[in-house]
Amino acid sequence: MRIVDQPLLRVALAGLRAHYVRLLMTAAAIVVGVSFLAGSLVYGDTARAAFYDDLAKSSRNVDVVVQSGWSLLDRGALDRVRAVDGVADADGRVIANMGMLGADGKLLITSGHVGYGISVPTSAGLSRFDVAAGRVPERAGEIAVEQQTVQQQGFTLGGTVRLVGRDGAPVEFTLVGVLDLGVNKLFGGSSVGALTDADLRRITNTDRYTQIVATAAPGVSQAELRSRVQAAAPGGWTMTGDELAEELAVEAGKYVDGFLSVLIGFGLVALTVSGFVIYNTFAMLAAQRGRELALLRCVGASRGQVLGSVLIEASVLGVLASLGGVLASLVVGQGLLLSRELVATSIPDHALVLRWPTVLVAVGFGTALTLLGALAPAVAASRVPPLTALRDAGTIEHRETGRRSRTVVFAVLTGLGLLIALGGLGLDFAGLPLVLGGAMLVFLGLVTGAPLVIGRLIRAVGALPARVFGVPVRLATLNAYRNPRRVAATTSALMIGVTLMSLFSVLLATARDQAGRELTENFPVDFVLAPKRVNADGPVTAADGVPQAAIDALAARPELATVAPARLASRETDPRFYGDAAVWATSGAVRPEVKEGDLGALGTGTAAVQRDYAATLGAGLGDRLTLPRAGQVRIIALYDDAPLDASVMLSWDGFTAAYGAGAANRVLIDVADGTPVADARRVVDAALAGYPLVQVESAADAAESLTASLDELLAIFAALLGMSVLIALFGISNTLSLSVFERTRESATLRALGLTRRQLRATLLSEAALMALVGALAGVLFGAATGWAASLGLISVYGTGLPVLPVGRLALFAAVASGAALVAAVLPARRAARASVVAALTDA
Repeated sequence: MRIVDQPLLRVALAGLRAHYVRLLMTAAAIVVGVSFLAGSLVYGDTARAAFYDDLAKSSRNVDVVVQSGWSLLDRGALDRVRAVDGVADADGRVIANMGMLGADGKLLITSGHVGYGISVPTSAGLSRFDVAAGRVPERAGEIAVEQQTVQQQGFTLGGTVRLVGRDGAPVEFTLVGVLDLGVNKLFGGSSVGALTDADLRRITNTDRYTQIVATAAPGVSQAELRSRVQAAAPGGWTMTGDELAEELAVEAGKYVDGFLSVLIGFGLVALTVSGFVIYNTFAMLAAQRGRELALLRCVGASRGQVLGSVLIEASVLGVLASLGGVLASLVVGQGLLLSRELVATSIPDHALVLRWPTVLVAVGFGTALTLLGALAPAVAASRVPPLTALRDAGTIEHRETGRRSRTVVFAVLTGLGLLIALGGLGLDFAGLPLVLGGAMLVFLGLVTGAPLVIGRLIRAVGALPARVFGVPVRLATLNAYRNPRRVAATTSALMIGVTLMSLFSVLLATARDQAGRELTENFPVDFVLAPKRVNADGPVTAADGVPQAAIDALAARPELATVAPARLASRETDPRFYGDAAVWATSGAVRPEVKEGDLGALGTGTAAVQRDYAATLGAGLGDRLTLPRAGQVRIIALYDDAPLDASVMLSWDGFTAAYGAGAANRVLIDVADGTPVADARRVVDAALAGYPLVQVESAADAAESLTASLDELLAIFAALLGMSVLIALFGISNTLSLSVFERTRESATLRALGLTRRQLRATLLSEAALMALVGALAGVLFGAATGWAASLGLISVYGTGLPVLPVGRLALFAAVASGAALVAAVLPARRAARASVVAALTDA
């Protein structure tokens, strides 16, 4: 009888129905992998849709917008736009830099920039914001503040909000409203307050418009109105309301696209791990179904038809599991949206968006991956000789015929990878791509060669536990030794996730250590006081000086050992400063770390120079250097680390002679011995309570912020890679479940010979623990080694010392992976222990 296409399909579907229990864990692995990839796409589509909808606040009812060019738009421009034929309504928008004081009385600064003051709309239909609570300002002395600042600072309606006036003195306003600005990235997360026209002019000295927006009359298109308005407002450039919305959405969407790329990368890692699970499952099923496949050959099925039946099973499994992954992706996408604060962006609430391209990509990837993973086992199944397969099937894995070729591939990939990685180490930072590329080749070599050594590794790892716990562990090591290929595929799947987690842990731990070293070296004092002023162009810069009364109050405190006034001349402090190198001086005892020369010779006509800056100039001791306004000075010392970010140090008298007399615009503070830094900080803050524009900078604050950022980054990576580890655990559970089916008679024989149910469960649990432990240890060692090598390249350029191995965290990875594997093995172990001995022994 010749099997044709339709019977072949029926055979494949019958095989799926007969073995669906054995495929459940494989399907679960596909579901998890596909759900992560599709969930990332759902997250991206939903975030973009949310941005487009939310940004309607800035562009709603706007048909044409006039943006200011090199200069702001005058008040007359609004009247000219209103007079244009086809304009139904128009309004001017004032946006000016405005300093706001926080609840602690300090100036609110975001990324070196103060906040913004905006005008109250004269037309409610053209408002760029919603009022979340209260109302907009109507009288002098009232302010409405955007809700993020209100929440962070604990402002309350009816309470007081202080702004920085044009003379630098605080000005009090009454909070009457809370604004919802949406996700408009124009303000970059800075504080925003809406004021009446008169107050906005009084605080910011700005009465010109940044934008003029207009609504078209019925029957007038945006393009047509734009051309008319452009002629009436030649001082700016125009765009349609749709173009404005698109521009704002694209700008906001950049925050999504970057993280989405990371998500997709981790999704592909998860799918790769799924591929190992799929391969292992079909390889075991093909071995277990040898008789069944041989019968098909005996009744007339060709090798191609047997191959086709297995691939059809894989296709159906891939499609069904991928569709399940699409449904699960809605949960993943919602989880990513709920944790949006962790990805450094604020995404508005929005219903989940599932587009057809996402479904097609998810199902296509999942099905293709399943077919690819099942291809090699399917080819092997098609080559089973009919008569040989009809013999009694053993439980031992067939001897691999390609052992020699596997050894060659393993040696070539590993050797080549090591050579490339070692060559990259010699090139410092420039060799980092070679280090990572070589590590990838080594990893592929290890995966290829794993079946050759995995049995011996598990026997070595299990040797001591076998002596302690006896028969169950010895049986577990023997089972792993007899089936090296399936164990290798299972451990490799786990190894991928653990390797990447270990790699990131070493890199981030090293980055934290190097940053701490740099902060300690480059911040040799505990605190630096820096007065700020609010500039018309937004960035905060150094003010004229720290009030002498504040310096005197600090100097009188016993908690502070050193209070050293200092002066800094740079483009930040002096608009007339035209040099590239900042110049500084101090009248106190604080000195930089001198590498060559002697600061004792520092005086009029001499200078100490930061050694890296001197190297760029090709200058050394005794050479002359020309400074802005100071003229020529002779270099008498080279220093490395200094309390101020400046390249040239003058004596106090030399600085005064060059830049004139003036107050200290920096104060360097060292804490007295025995005084906790936190107590000293409270003393400093108390002394500066009346000076809100004097900012306190400290290495402790910078280190705390950096540590929090790196810990958050590591948590994100660990959570994302946790998906691949979860899939690997499905693989362990699946391997053991299939082993239970395969070794039914063997387990029953062991039970008949005296092995208890508890010992049989312990055997399977030990087998899972040993596989997970070997995979986790291999991943930890390989990831740590790769991270160490990559960190060396970074340190060679940006730091000193050696990379850091977070031993505790790496050990935790191995322990968690092993513990999770035990949990994954519980159900297969219970199933094996509950099987009837008599029924299993009589099973054909």
